[in-house]
Amino acid sequence: MSTAWVYQPNPKSLFKGMSNIFMALSRFFAAGGEQIARTLPLLAQACEEFAAADTAWPALAATLSAYAGAAETEQKQMGFEFNRLFVGPAPPIAPPYESVHLSAQRLVMQEQTVAVRRCYQAADLQATSQGAVPDDFIATELEFAAYLLSRALEENSAGNEGNSLHYVDFCATFLTEHPGCWVEPFAAAVNQNARHPVFPAVMQVLLTAIKTPLTIDII
Repeated sequence: MSTAWVYQPNPKSLFKGMSNIFMALSRFFAAGGEQIARTLPLLAQACEEFAAADTAWPALAATLSAYAGAAETEQKQMGFEFNRLFVGPAPPIAPPYESVHLSAQRLVMQEQTVAVRRCYQAADLQATSQGAVPDDFIATELEFAAYLLSRALEENSAGNEGNSLHYVDFCATFLTEHPGCWVEPFAAAVNQNARHPVFPAVMQVLLTAIKTPLTIDII
């Protein structure tokens, strides 16, 4: 890992907050449109909990909270729109897979998928969905980032600063080399085609999370 980091002894707010946001985003994409009434409030809550640590998050949390409280009819509309954008049955507007956005063929299960799998293997992990869902599915990538930050937090709490730095550096490198390479065109496709404003709002959360520096200056 080549990234240089400024380390301070109490990074719990950053690690915990970003881990929670990545995990909530992962669940949002993994659960599908049918579960949006459950996953959207969880994402709004994760943003709200981190809002005290970073000025970028209060407005994002407020926007998501407003949509999370929508009436049942609107929640169903959001669910239908989720499936139109990301799932199908028609070809999705914004396929949530790294290889589709980065490979020359714009197909799933390309070299990007294998590269992401190698990152999981480097952490002694295997996606439970391997073989059924491409490893470069956005939900899996975000869950992996959440895992790395949770490990950084565990090591920091145990006083293992070197190990904690290792996981922070691993996470930062992974975010740069993988989701950071494709979430912008992914978000652009959503923003240009979404028929409900909640999805551009979620894209703003996603982009802000990916771009949040993992320096230890948010306490």
